[in-house]
Amino acid sequence: MDDALAVVGQWVGLVKAAKFAMAEISRDCEERVANGTVTMEDDFREAVDSIFEALSSLQVQLEEQATAMEQELEDEEE
Repeated sequence: MDDALAVVGQWVGLVKAAKFAMAEISRDCEERVANGTVTMEDDFREAVDSIFEALSSLQVQLEEQATAMEQELEDEEE
């Protein structure tokens, strides 16, 4: 159970890192749009938003799973 909890924790960290990377891409896109060097900004923005939403949903699910596993582990120790 400890190993599974550690894996879930690693996935939460990876999802958070991916969300951070997507935020950086989004900021870069905004700068490029402001400079007039990017076309099809709406399509790109929609794709970034979609990925960010999916990552956020995955993060919530993983955090809920980790909490449930922690609770189960605590119950087993009692």
